[in-house]
Amino acid sequence: MLNDILNAANLYATGLKNVQDRRDQWLKKHTELKDHLKELADYLTANATYKQGFYVDVLHAFDEHMNGTSASLPSVTLRSGPMPMLVLFKNNMGEKKDYIEEGFHITFSPIITGQLIVLLLPHQNELNKTEPQYITLSILDEPEKLTMDMVDQIISKGIEVAYYSSFTGMSEQTEENQQPETPSQQRAPIGFKLHETTEKVK
Repeated sequence: MLNDILNAANLYATGLKNVQDRRDQWLKKHTELKDHLKELADYLTANATYKQGFYVDVLHAFDEHMNGTSASLPSVTLRSGPMPMLVLFKNNMGEKKDYIEEGFHITFSPIITGQLIVLLLPHQNELNKTEPQYITLSILDEPEKLTMDMVDQIISKGIEVAYYSSFTGMSEQTEENQQPETPSQQRAPIGFKLHETTEKVK
């Protein structure tokens, strides 16, 4: 019986080794991923018809209590630049305000177990007051098994899903490409109020 108890207690050592192995895999793999995404971002920025720009960020886990970072848990993000929504407001004082839609983020991020999760943060803008929710694109148990072909497939899927969260693509969804609706995709009306102007409607 003591052996059974010891074997159960030793599961912690095995689990810790597995976590550390996965984290070490990611520390090696994330550099290759970063370089690949930079090439992809440059290609998209140069060749995409609409030029919102594409960028790659490497971020580290952050502890708010001590304002510290952990170099052992980097994440790599491909993001698009902001897009003007072509809505301009003016007031009697001559002030102007236009609205911008923030770009999407596709983030390859380690979780505490050492596994890798790929998350999409959809487009967001001030006209939609609902906070966007992350969408899980993929989960990998072993980061070293991530290939750049897999990355390309994930990015392709992620950009398409992101498009349907944008004001440019929300109305284009069909049943074939529809994802489960998230709060960021709910159709909220732009707020209109009665406002007297000098212009008469004919």
